[in-house]
Amino acid sequence: RRWLVFFQDTNALAFLSLAAALGVAVEPGFDVNSLAAPRRAGQAIGAIARLVHEDGEREMTCNVEYNQLNALLRATTFPDGDVADERTGLSPFPGNINQLIVRLAPYVATLEETEGLMPEFVNPKYVDAKERTAFRSPTRLETMMQDLPRCMTEARVGFTQVPAWWCFSPLKNSLDGARAELAKGSPSACAAQAEADFYHGFAE
Repeated sequence: RRWLVFFQDTNALAFLSLAAALGVAVEPGFDVNSLAAPRRAGQAIGAIARLVHEDGEREMTCNVEYNQLNALLRATTFPDGDVADERTGLSPFPGNINQLIVRLAPYVATLEETEGLMPEFVNPKYVDAKERTAFRSPTRLETMMQDLPRCMTEARVGFTQVPAWWCFSPLKNSLDGARAELAKGSPSACAAQAEADFYHGFAE
């Protein structure tokens, strides 16, 4: 056994493309390969980015959560934040869809080094994103599997971007949430769309 796959169980489409992503990981010798999909600017999914330390010597390819992306970009190299590329109409930062392919040997070494402890994260969901006076759901301390590459400091990390119809249609929103996402021009990510996209993926 040489590889381990972490998958998000609310996104059935990922199983269509994980085998191909494993092949991509093997060819260049990646230790971690994150499956990614094209992402609309402002879409509520994390983004794959290459972060370079101010000393210019240290860097990492990793997930940046969507609620942190704008502030990070504005404070560094993108003063306008997460905006669409004029040529593609999409964000220049691919969407991280939480499907990780990991080479087993460096993963085990990382577990031994960290004793399995992951960075902790809080992602509050507000009823009104501007006022931020009431929570939409209980806020909790989380650890995220997509932060694994940050712990694997010596690993060779990459990502594979494929069309969304082949890899990404999560079931995560209520009907009200789906309507709100559609109003913003983003996929609804509700049960009806996830099922329809699953059939579409097989048809393609």
